[in-house]
Amino acid sequence: MYICGKGKDEYLTGEILIPATTDSKYRTWKTENHMVMSWLINSMTTEVGESFLLYKTAKEIWETARETYSSSKNTSELFEIETRLHDLRQGELTVTQYFNILTRYWQQLDMFEIHSWKCSNDSILYKKIVEQKRTFKFLLGLNKELDEVRGRIMGIKPLPNIRDAFSEVRREESRKKLMMSDNLSTSTVEGSALYTHNSSQDNKSRKGRPWCEHCKKPSHTKETCWKIHGKPANWKPNRARNDWETCVNAAATSGKNSDTSPFTREQIEALQKLLGQVSIPSPAAPTTAEQHTSSGFGEGDWQC
Repeated sequence: MYICGKGKDEYLTGEILIPATTDSKYRTWKTENHMVMSWLINSMTTEVGESFLLYKTAKEIWETARETYSSSKNTSELFEIETRLHDLRQGELTVTQYFNILTRYWQQLDMFEIHSWKCSNDSILYKKIVEQKRTFKFLLGLNKELDEVRGRIMGIKPLPNIRDAFSEVRREESRKKLMMSDNLSTSTVEGSALYTHNSSQDNKSRKGRPWCEHCKKPSHTKETCWKIHGKPANWKPNRARNDWETCVNAAATSGKNSDTSPFTREQIEALQKLLGQVSIPSPAAPTTAEQHTSSGFGEGDWQC
């Protein structure tokens, strides 16, 4: 390929004849011939290239290397390539990677296909048969998630060539990847929203206190909220705290007005100490309807 790109392939085929040493073109031929020889030898391994150092022309090196190392008649190598092609499936490969591997094996097989056709039409028909088989091989090795596009291609009459089939399958693969990424993004957003909602509920219900989602106030739930259901019929205000505060305040007031009080200051202080040691008995367990008063809120303290 490199030599053809440089326009020097005639030195390999012998199309350029060796001019006479007295010819003015001989020096040019000699320079270009040695240049092509150096390209050929440098492309070989050291062990192989050493055996071609004493050759005189690029054509001799090319023909000898082709006869010695050509694989066109190596049936063992042909069998190995056919075996790899038979067992090849897409698996974890992308469609592009799978197709490129198949193409490399097919190119190696083409090197063994050396036929002399008597009729050019037979050559064209044979190439169509080979391409159809390769299209079948490509579709056969695809993964199951591409069954839909595989069936769609098989239903086209006439069957598309291998390049068109690959292009269609690759577009379907890209579409499926895009859909899967969209579904993954949606699931991530939903999971984040659920986590945020649960975290908010946990914060509202921290320390075991109930929380009303209707009035956004603590100490009760939506099922017992007075703004929705009204006060229960058997509700009674809890006056224990109010009675205790009234008693203490009355004693303190009596202490200030010692002239009209029947108790001395010492007696009032002793009474206050005595009242401070007395604990108010806790009421019976409240019912569901009375849960609003269990936290010490009276009717005047309700925050709805």
